[in-house]
Amino acid sequence: MSEGNLKFTEIFAKVSEMKKQMEEVQGRVSKLRITSTAGAGMVNVTISGDGVIKNIEINKGLFEGEDVKMLEDLILSAVNDAYKKSKEATEHELKSITGGLGNLPDFLKPFGGFNG
Repeated sequence: MSEGNLKFTEIFAKVSEMKKQMEEVQGRVSKLRITSTAGAGMVNVTISGDGVIKNIEINKGLFEGEDVKMLEDLILSAVNDAYKKSKEATEHELKSITGGLGNLPDFLKPFGGFNG
């Protein structure tokens, strides 16, 4: 085996191991739940470790009527949409930084891709 093939094999093995480790970390992170409180407990937001808003609770004492659940759902939808747009903007910025290296997620597709 030539020296070039040996180096490629070593690189491929390292990339495969890194991919496996990243998948394990992503699995653990997605199971995390972090709750933040505002207004002395009047509003609670729960987010997963991978940044997805899972729940928003608003103290019913803040509102009259029974529309609190609808308001919670609307806020949840708006926050997740904002997060999605933020992630897209971040990806755009990263592409401008890695321009000389090509599209790294596309580059990693032969190795199983990247879910970052």
